Amino acid sequence: MCQPVRESLSKAEVEALFVQVTTALCVTTILDGVDRLPEGYRIRSHDFYSPLPNIEIESTHDRAQALDRISLSVARLGATVRFRRELATQARDCKFIVPTSIGKVTVVGICTGGRTVRARGENACQAYQKLNRKMTELSPRRA
Repeated sequence: MCQPVRESLSKAEVEALFVQVTTALCVTTILDGVDRLPEGYRIRSHDFYSPLPNIEIESTHDRAQALDRISLSVARLGATVRFRRELATQARDCKFIVPTSIGKVTVVGICTGGRTVRARGENACQAYQKLNRKMTELSPRRA
């Protein structure tokens, strides 16, 4: 018996799933848009500091599978937002460099006090975690 062919999720459905997951996980992000790609979707967002890494998901006909993919990506995004908030607390006059993917590496950075500190990781979450450690090591020790 043939299964009926369903179209993949629409941009509106992907956007609704993103909003649903960010709300459920209490991740403070602002949705900038959803772009249709040949192989899926790109979700663009930002927090209070600058653009966040894009979330890219493959096209799927299965809503539950799309929800799982978006949930995992938003969880990483939530950790990224938390690391950035911690960094902004350490360096009040900071500006974040927009995360950049170079091959399989993501580069992030922060400009503060006349210097720029960068870190690399397999994804933005790992890179911000490393950046957070670097900034902690560079900050003056409290007595």
